[in-house]
Amino acid sequence: MAGPTRRMSRPVVCAEGIPSFEELMERIENAEAGREEALLECEDLRDQVEFSTAECNSLEALLTTTASRLDRAERTIETLHRQRSRDQEMIRLLEARLAASQAEASNAEEEFRVALEELEVSSRSLAESNHQLYNLTRTLERQVDERTADLRASLADRDALIEEIHHQTRNNLQIIASLLNLQASRISDQSAAEVRKSLGRIQAMSLVHGLVFDDRSQADTPALPLLTQLCEQLASKDASNANVAVRVTGEAGRIPLNAASPLGLIVAELVGNALNHAFPNAANGQVEVRVFGVPATSRVIIHDNGIGMDPSAAIERRGLGLLLVRTLARQANAEMRIMRDGGTRVEIHLRGARSAG
Repeated sequence: MAGPTRRMSRPVVCAEGIPSFEELMERIENAEAGREEALLECEDLRDQVEFSTAECNSLEALLTTTASRLDRAERTIETLHRQRSRDQEMIRLLEARLAASQAEASNAEEEFRVALEELEVSSRSLAESNHQLYNLTRTLERQVDERTADLRASLADRDALIEEIHHQTRNNLQIIASLLNLQASRISDQSAAEVRKSLGRIQAMSLVHGLVFDDRSQADTPALPLLTQLCEQLASKDASNANVAVRVTGEAGRIPLNAASPLGLIVAELVGNALNHAFPNAANGQVEVRVFGVPATSRVIIHDNGIGMDPSAAIERRGLGLLLVRTLARQANAEMRIMRDGGTRVEIHLRGARSAG
């Protein structure tokens, strides 16, 4: 026989605002627990009803047997009457218990219905919260899109400004080159040669600027393509040294953007000096530029097999070319060494660069 059922506590809806997600989940769990408990109690009641029905059937059979015995034995009538009274009392008790069980089942069903209503209210509240969250998400996405569009517009303006600066720089270098060329045409041959050297340096600056600050400029510039294009263009502009081959080889390291321009100008000056002075009388020769260092370029060697230059004389020399090279080396945070090695060999070591291996 099942004992008294425990009524499920009815969740209280907070009147001050929408209950939290944790409260809703707790109510749902309580409702599910109450529903399971009610179902178990209903199963117990069904078992009791079946048991009572079986007992009633048994009693009816007993009464039938007793009625047949009345014809044969009057002495058992009183006993049968007493037995029947007891059976009737048992039936009343079973009926009372069945009524109580039905009342409890009805109460459990009512509580389950209330829990379902509260669950429906909670579901509506959750749907409203989801709708609010969706609106907030859309608002944030719109704000992010607007901010992204603003940043892209600012980036486009910055790129346009940088491009205009580079364009103006190239124009200014071309104007300076034109002025130097015009001045060289109006002065004596000796002075004109010096002016044309300066003109060549200005043209080299323009060339390096165009190679370093192009549309694909990044924070780090690949050294090998930069120096290869630079040397190819220098060699193509100097038709008087057609017998001198210029080669660029080495590793695919990268140079910081602030060091790429000074390093390019150093290589341009040294390769130009080799083409102009290392091979007199149109002699055959070779100028080789080798690049070392991965992922960052750490060393660049410019080596020619020409007549060579005395390193001690190079140290004492105060020419504009070497002065320019030393100044550019300081700008690139580099060390420079000049050696006599079957010609002239200049090593440029970039400080702070780390190579793999």
